[in-house]
Amino acid sequence: MATCEAAGVKPNGRFAGKVALVTGGSRNTGLEIVALLVQEGAKVFFCGSSSESVENGAKELSGRGLSGFSALKCDIGCTADVTAMMDVIEREAGRLDVVVTNAAHLGRGEGAANEARESDFLAVLNVNLGGTLRVVQQAVNRFFLKQELNETTRQRGVVVCIGSNTAQHVQRRHVSYCTSKGGLESMVKCFAADLGPLGIRANLLEPGYIWTERWNSLPEYVREKRRSNTLTGRESTGRDVAEAVAFLASDAASAFQGAVVKMDSGATVALYPAYCEDSVRLREVK
Repeated sequence: MATCEAAGVKPNGRFAGKVALVTGGSRNTGLEIVALLVQEGAKVFFCGSSSESVENGAKELSGRGLSGFSALKCDIGCTADVTAMMDVIEREAGRLDVVVTNAAHLGRGEGAANEARESDFLAVLNVNLGGTLRVVQQAVNRFFLKQELNETTRQRGVVVCIGSNTAQHVQRRHVSYCTSKGGLESMVKCFAADLGPLGIRANLLEPGYIWTERWNSLPEYVREKRRSNTLTGRESTGRDVAEAVAFLASDAASAFQGAVVKMDSGATVALYPAYCEDSVRLREVK
């Protein structure tokens, strides 16, 4: 196994001496967030909803030469699971400084809004909104509020939630997911308003298209159509998201509170994608 130094771990990184929790951290974007926080010196706990996913995530991180992390199975849709996870963090670390809520129920295959089943709709909300509330509440009450206020930042804990640009620009046939991400915007603002005076920062990162392993199963024309829907011609990578999370969780972002940070390669800046614009104007541009 490679040494931590070979893997790029910084002994004096941005999170040296800090403890972080990343939900949904066992693969794709979540795994990249875990990897970067570890490289920046944090002790990181991460969870996934299945034992297989958690084991695979731990193997991937170890294969990169990383250590300083703990992998836990936890369904954030279940209060007992969240409590058990926090018990482990309290027992093994005794503190918690950063919480990144990345776990999400995607609610695929539900059909149009008039076809979605109530049980499926509520299942998505239970994870994406209920799970976020469970994790943040326990982190705040069991750890953050018991920790001393940092004399420089006047803070004692940080929350970074991962949302989606679908909070404002919805996808067809995704009523549950889009509703949950819209609700997450309001929830994070409530976190900021209620917890800010207590020394706790809470901010929301809203990515657009992110490359994940699912992109490998998409036809090339679909991938290119998605990319043409951005202003840069590229989707975000997991590392892009991780870098943004690390900034929002760091002391460099100590003045960010209740912020909604959109990172979607400009997909929601233009009124329409380029291929929907008037053909005459497009010829003039050429």
